[in-house]
Amino acid sequence: MARRQSLSYDTGNKPYLFLCASKADDRRIRTLLVRLVRRGVRVWVSDGGAKTAQALRDQNERMLGATLVAVYLSEAFRTDLEAKSRALVCQANGLPLLCLNMDGGDSGLSLGFRHDTPSLPLKGASADEIEDALLHADGFTQELIGEPVPVGGDWVRILAIAAAALAALVLIGTLLIGFLKPKDTAEPEVLDTVTVSDPTLSDALHAAIGGAITEEALNAVTELTFSKLPDDLSELSLLPNLSRIMLDQASAFANRDRIPALADAYELILIGGDGS
Repeated sequence: MARRQSLSYDTGNKPYLFLCASKADDRRIRTLLVRLVRRGVRVWVSDGGAKTAQALRDQNERMLGATLVAVYLSEAFRTDLEAKSRALVCQANGLPLLCLNMDGGDSGLSLGFRHDTPSLPLKGASADEIEDALLHADGFTQELIGEPVPVGGDWVRILAIAAAALAALVLIGTLLIGFLKPKDTAEPEVLDTVTVSDPTLSDALHAAIGGAITEEALNAVTELTFSKLPDDLSELSLLPNLSRIMLDQASAFANRDRIPALADAYELILIGGDGS
């Protein structure tokens, strides 16, 4: 699959909106982005496909720097683990979420979102109606709007050229650093392509997978072992085939109020301890 083009425009250091969408919905969100940019709304969309650890860190920093996260909730989003992971990471870090419900499906607990996450029913809505609903939604404030930006029908092409120029500069800088940096004979770092915010869950996944956390690897995980129960269990929704959890007895006892719900969802096996 070709790398996703950047659809954002320069948000600077002022408050901005993060539009969290599936790559498959790029064409559908362009009309909304054009309208927002013309109004002066500062908006950022992740281009995905981070190839280095630094690029992933920069992408996450930009994502978590947003004032408001608008989730473009579609059929494609519901099956896009990477897009859902971004939204859940934002939620775990306390960013306010707003669901633009484009397909009329559930927008709450089945996706791992909190029950009080606002949801705008927009199935069959026109571009005017979607824009108006977003601008008047709870959480959207005037601080997200700057000077209107005149853009024509070819704005995506112009932004793509700008993004390509920036990428070329970054590549040149990376090549220079690589040329001047002493050669490292260590094994190359294997990079995750799906972000997991809870460190306990991340460590357990790396141990179970034996490598990078990817969509394909997450789909293959059926069992996880924890010496300590993760603080946030919502990210277990990233594992569609997880059926068994091995948990240290001491941690189970310390989290006994959380165990019944966990045991209802998975086969729970206690390990370690003295059996008492």
